Amino acid sequence: MLAPLPSVEAFRRDAVSDGVELDDGVAASWLESATRLERAAMTRGMERERLLAGLLAQHGVVAFRDSAISAAALSSAVTALASDMEDQAFFRLAHSVLSALLLVLPESEALLRGRVIAIHGRLARHLGEVPASVRYYREVERLGSELSLPELTGRAWTGLGILAQFRGDFPESRRLFHAVLDLDGAAPESQSISHGQLMVAAAAASDYDTAATHAWQAYRNAATSVQETEALSNLAQLLLDAGHPRAALRGFAAVLVRNLISRHALPALGGAACAAARALPRPAARALIKNFAERLDGLVTSLHNGESLPFPSASALVEMSEALAHVGEEERASDAASRAELLAAAHGFHQLSYRLENPTLVAPAKPLAVASSTSAIIAAVDELEGAELVGAPA
Repeated sequence: MLAPLPSVEAFRRDAVSDGVELDDGVAASWLESATRLERAAMTRGMERERLLAGLLAQHGVVAFRDSAISAAALSSAVTALASDMEDQAFFRLAHSVLSALLLVLPESEALLRGRVIAIHGRLARHLGEVPASVRYYREVERLGSELSLPELTGRAWTGLGILAQFRGDFPESRRLFHAVLDLDGAAPESQSISHGQLMVAAAAASDYDTAATHAWQAYRNAATSVQETEALSNLAQLLLDAGHPRAALRGFAAVLVRNLISRHALPALGGAACAAARALPRPAARALIKNFAERLDGLVTSLHNGESLPFPSASALVEMSEALAHVGEEERASDAASRAELLAAAHGFHQLSYRLENPTLVAPAKPLAVASSTSAIIAAVDELEGAELVGAPA
């Protein structure tokens, strides 16, 4: 497990180490909430109730006098706060806030506590702390098994499946994600993520029919704008892998014109660069890819040279290096590859190291024969707006 930092120190490290610029009002609100929660975790009785009521009021939730603070309301407000922090790459602060929440939540609230620990697993993964992430997910898995809470089991298997995919163990990742889809009581979020990750695994095995089926399910069943953005990026990646770079470029373009958080922008920039290399004449591709490369360079640098989001940073750098090499930008390609290799070696991303040694980007090829579901995806992507904003072909 990761030792939580005091909220002020966690905020300082996130802000200084990662170079993230945050509105002063947002920063003050976050620190006020975090401090209230920390103080509540160190007190008992009426003082704790008073502090928690103030925290809920700060986030628009009225706690009635002489009534016990609802554990569900408190957990909902704090996890929403932590999600906002996570979206801005303030992973350490989010971890500290959720650690304080666990000190306040009663031991009897196993489902709520398990959900929080699962988020801890994801935050540890974002920070590149893979052993800690595994321990968090194993704890969630234990709670789910011992207390017959399938939602927690599904959340644990989803997180462990993503970690297996990161280290290149696709058989294990597929086993876990299929288990989530077969699990009665798994959260819709876990099922949506599993469809998306099974698409990635199937595409890696060149099983595009299966990949298209999972991609379409994930996109159509997206319950939030965040899930829709992730699913759309996965759809674009599938189209690229299946030999439809023009449609892929349009899909990535529709992602890039959104107000993206870092973990969504990274794969979209890498994928868009590869799609442009395959879809456009070299002069047009070079100009577009150089633009994408500049945006990616600034983003990775702002994330402490990718250490805050090591896998998506390294993956995007690998793709960018291939795209730059394809259009003759050898020096910049070499620099991107070197940065990717440092991250891959440090965090055990073996499949990325292998890809650096065996580049996959080649000249445009004849599209592969795929199922009718892929044709439906292409038709849907063709209706998306925003492609012209990044120079995609009409």
